[in-house]
Amino acid sequence: MVCQSLMELKIVVRSIIVACKNQLTIDELWKRTNYVFGGPQQVQLKLFGYDTPLDFLKSVPDIVQLEDSEDTNSIVNLVSSKLSRHMELLVSTNIIRPPKSKISHHNLLVPYRTQCAFIRIFYELYPEGLSISTFNSDVLCIPIFQSYIDCVDILLSKLDHVFIRRGMNMICLHPKLVNRLKEIIETDGKYTAMDICNIDQYSLENKYDDQQISNGLEYPLFNILEETIKTNIEQLLNEIPGWISDTQMCSLYIDKFGSPFNHYTRWGFSRISQMFSKLPELCCVHFSMDEVEIISSLKHTCNDHKNSNVSEEANKSRNCSINAKEKFDNEPNENDGVLKKFLRKDPYLQTPLHDCFLDQEIQHSELKINNSLNVNVCGVYTNIIPTVVCQRLEQYHEFQKLLTDMKNFYFLHETELLFDTTITMLKQTYAYCFDDCWYRGIVTDINLSIIKMINIDNGLMHTILFEDIRLLHKKFSQLPPQSLTCNLHGIDSIEEDELLKIMDKKCTIYVVSTDQQNKSAIIKIKLMDSVSDKYLNEEWIESGVAEPDSDEE
Repeated sequence: MVCQSLMELKIVVRSIIVACKNQLTIDELWKRTNYVFGGPQQVQLKLFGYDTPLDFLKSVPDIVQLEDSEDTNSIVNLVSSKLSRHMELLVSTNIIRPPKSKISHHNLLVPYRTQCAFIRIFYELYPEGLSISTFNSDVLCIPIFQSYIDCVDILLSKLDHVFIRRGMNMICLHPKLVNRLKEIIETDGKYTAMDICNIDQYSLENKYDDQQISNGLEYPLFNILEETIKTNIEQLLNEIPGWISDTQMCSLYIDKFGSPFNHYTRWGFSRISQMFSKLPELCCVHFSMDEVEIISSLKHTCNDHKNSNVSEEANKSRNCSINAKEKFDNEPNENDGVLKKFLRKDPYLQTPLHDCFLDQEIQHSELKINNSLNVNVCGVYTNIIPTVVCQRLEQYHEFQKLLTDMKNFYFLHETELLFDTTITMLKQTYAYCFDDCWYRGIVTDINLSIIKMINIDNGLMHTILFEDIRLLHKKFSQLPPQSLTCNLHGIDSIEEDELLKIMDKKCTIYVVSTDQQNKSAIIKIKLMDSVSDKYLNEEWIESGVAEPDSDEE
């Protein structure tokens, strides 16, 4: 963007200094300023009457103070003001933003916890609202919101249940939402606006921190959900005699109320069951390998009370539930897993189910003690047990052919393997696209708008969008997974730098023992081109970079 006014330039300079922990020189400050505007050609100081950055900074004593006004690379200090103190609360600790995840603007899903973060920021800091330009510059620069900085209009249209516009350029929280927030009694551990600003990118990507962040941000959904939606859900569930599949909710809702049930995506949930699990006041959700079911909380409580005393009544209740499911589920009653049941009704899937891989995991090759294998080292970890993730080389050509075939196949048939991603299952094997290539992977985590996959052929972790996952065609399930997780035999700990030296190296491993359940092995390892008969395990211990396992001694 081109710097169009002196006021805009002053705002950016102030923001950069506030955002940086350390003192900046004029050169460092100006590099960051050029970065924000997209390059030095976008900031033409001569248009504003200045020849150099030093000349400009001398002219704004209300913003900065130079330690040495005659030094062309003086340290620049911020002049504290009410505005700068306010911005210190809002701006993150580093103005240089990490690369943003690709967002599909057409189907933008703003996670519920992110919506709660927006609500908390506005409720605490902007009770009267603020301008859209300030929203863009002061709020969307916070790490948890940075992904939306280039789609403000779409974001605001998706959050029209949270924000209302005042005139053309002002936004504020919905008055009804504000009134509901006043009635919420906050529990310990909830985040303040300052806490939200200090959430860094690493914490947002860390699985364990991520869950803690969600707990700290989220309001009880029941307290902020629109009354009409709560009433409709309660009325619908009370009229249904037993448990129902979450996939039936949309059709039942539109039949009764004449409008689609899209409230779960509007509030940032990718599946109906995710939204309903946040509403224990209205319903109970039961997750299993065979079904995801919903029932009115009132009926569930009544059934539990009866079942605690009379087993015969429990059987009757279960029979009633099954009959209710049959009434609202037109599919045949087969002994299928939940994925297959849902896919039978999937409006997107064009490929026959018998051509899709629907088992959880592809069968691994059996590990045998005393085997020697040639591998490529794809990953090393030292945080708990020294671990090496290897990729087998004995089927290297078959694997390369698999990757080529998958890329060609999904280029032609990608849409045929598309499915309703609201039923994406944990620990299920799928095909997924990453960097324009197709791989085989297992879902390890689902976080509303993104999926975390572990590549079964090299052990690497990837984060993808829902739009980049497809069902795996059965013909790509014949080759066993090529990755192998290995613990180092006889070693209790090792220096990480030493272990990193074998990254991306071809090695020979010797299997000392196996764990077939976890598909892992305890190994000795050496470089394939090594002239020594010694394994690296022994050399590491002898050189002192590794501590021996006390049990082995």
